[in-house]
Amino acid sequence: MTELLRFRINVPKVIHETIEGETVLVNLDSGNYYSLDGVGADVWGLLEQGAHVGGIIEWIADRYKGERTDIEKALCQLIEELKREELIVPDETRGSGNVVDRDGLSKVSPGLHTAMFVPPALNKYTDMQDLLLLDPIHDVDETGWPSTKADSPISEK
Repeated sequence: MTELLRFRINVPKVIHETIEGETVLVNLDSGNYYSLDGVGADVWGLLEQGAHVGGIIEWIADRYKGERTDIEKALCQLIEELKREELIVPDETRGSGNVVDRDGLSKVSPGLHTAMFVPPALNKYTDMQDLLLLDPIHDVDETGWPSTKADSPISEK
């Protein structure tokens, strides 16, 4: 994977929220939902901020204890899985640059690792797929929801 490659969250198809270190993602097109925690939630936050792949690898390798080759391999696998699930898409609109500063820590000094690296896992759930696909939010256009038609009596008030 090219280290300067950037990805963006696949909005409006994908919605997400991070609460207490766990990121929950919903793909509104497929009805699948996902969770990421630990390193995975860190990666998601860095992707959201526009960090390139190489910057993400650097940031994680500086923050967690572990072999750099293992970290790089695991992170590339996670990013590939996020792409496969259409949660992220390539972003050619952003220029090059370093990893985005997150919580005031763009880098942690070597030797100050906070935790052991645990390969991130994208947990996928399909049990609510039918309910999520029935949700009327799927009938939303680019103007948002709810919206009124221009000739509707509601829009004339």
